[in-house]
Amino acid sequence: MFPAKKRDPAPSCPAHRYMAGGFTLIELMVVAALLSIIAMVAVPRLSRFFSNRAENMSFLTKYIAKTHDDAFLNGRTNFLAIHLYKKEQEKTILSGGVFDRRNGVSVLNFRDNVYTDSTRRLLQHYEFPDSFRIEEVVLRTGEVVTSGSVVIPFYPQGYSDNAVIHVITGDDKKWSVNIRRHFRDPEVVNDWIR
Repeated sequence: MFPAKKRDPAPSCPAHRYMAGGFTLIELMVVAALLSIIAMVAVPRLSRFFSNRAENMSFLTKYIAKTHDDAFLNGRTNFLAIHLYKKEQEKTILSGGVFDRRNGVSVLNFRDNVYTDSTRRLLQHYEFPDSFRIEEVVLRTGEVVTSGSVVIPFYPQGYSDNAVIHVITGDDKKWSVNIRRHFRDPEVVNDWIR
């Protein structure tokens, strides 16, 4: 009734076999090996990236608390210098020397009409990596500073001026570090506050 189907003759080329079926075991092993190599390289970098954000934020808040403690315990005024990510374009009163730094923090003392770095080892200048950018500082007057350096006094009586430090981390998240007048430890807020 119906004519019998013709079968294709066996292919003469060995490559024809691969086109007809799935993947071979060797191909699957090569793909698995490549994926494991990529994972070995990428996962530590990602975890380092996210842990760096937490480490840098922790360092900044502890640095501010140490500035407060040092001023109170030693009976002197410390000046927390916040060096913003963008350098200042124009020369100002605070230009030059310790104020030419960027994206970091320093504790300064004012002696003989000159700002100098603190001699305390724990309060040495620290520069953050570019994945942790100090973008701006909002002063207690409401003024927003976006470049150069900002100086916040910490008094021996145990208080400081109010200020909010705005930070952008490598994953483009915005953070606020709120320095409150009568509090030792700053408050960290996810997003920018004024």
